[in-house]
Amino acid sequence: MAGLKEIRRRLRSVNNTKKITSAMKLVSAAKLRKTQDAVVRSRAYADSLKGVLAQLSGDSEFSHPFLEPRREVKKIRVLVLGGNRGLCGGFNTNINRRVDALIAELTAKNPEAEISSVLLGRKPAEYYRRIGRTYIESVENVSDDPAEWPVQEICQRLEIDFLRGEFDELYLVYTSFRSAISTVPTAEKLIPLSKEAVAVESVDQGGVTATGVATFEPNPQRVFDAVVPRIVRAMVRQAAFDTKASEHACRMTAMDNATKNASDLIHTLTLKRNKLRQSGITSQLLDIVGGAEALS
Repeated sequence: MAGLKEIRRRLRSVNNTKKITSAMKLVSAAKLRKTQDAVVRSRAYADSLKGVLAQLSGDSEFSHPFLEPRREVKKIRVLVLGGNRGLCGGFNTNINRRVDALIAELTAKNPEAEISSVLLGRKPAEYYRRIGRTYIESVENVSDDPAEWPVQEICQRLEIDFLRGEFDELYLVYTSFRSAISTVPTAEKLIPLSKEAVAVESVDQGGVTATGVATFEPNPQRVFDAVVPRIVRAMVRQAAFDTKASEHACRMTAMDNATKNASDLIHTLTLKRNKLRQSGITSQLLDIVGGAEALS
């Protein structure tokens, strides 16, 4: 009967695990719905800024340091947005692989360039320390709400460093959220801004596309200078919401799979338990019949 006791113990353990994974799935699903709304709003804001820049860019006399490529790329900085916790499938592993691939690509393209990293999230920092890769700054105790992440402060420091010449290119690595079952680790150049990065097909205001001639006050150049840094920060903020939504989606999927696996294991263990019980009962009945026949 030692086998039966062991199976009963495992059944209790798996049942408790199933309750936990099921609860975590529901929590992640609720957080995902909330974060999805924030993703949509942040994309709409970024697209509106890009639309304003598109109107201003029609005049070729406007320029900005964030739009001008450096002749020589000697220093590159990588901003990595990652997760803060585990139990989310391959989410953290995939972003770490994308960082490795990007660094390999940049090293092959600019062999003499110095590559430094700024990390946002506990998991990327743990990965860097595990493989012995250095970084210049990490923010690990981030909130579960991306709106509370220190994106503004980090972007301001990066913008100042770029203007001072401490790096020539800035790349952003994050996980792009497409749907609850589709998340893509993404790397894109943030500074200098490319035409593709600031392109937007149309600016939609409540279903009506904006038309006509815009008037910019106090003057177009000052508006242009103010919009470009805001686009950089909006892109990082949007990436933060995308990353957190992707983390919730991956955790929801992982916990759903874990709950299904627990159910399958419970079914298998229940069958084994019933077989052992039936075997024990049959053995006892045979002993009783055998004893009765011996007495008669």
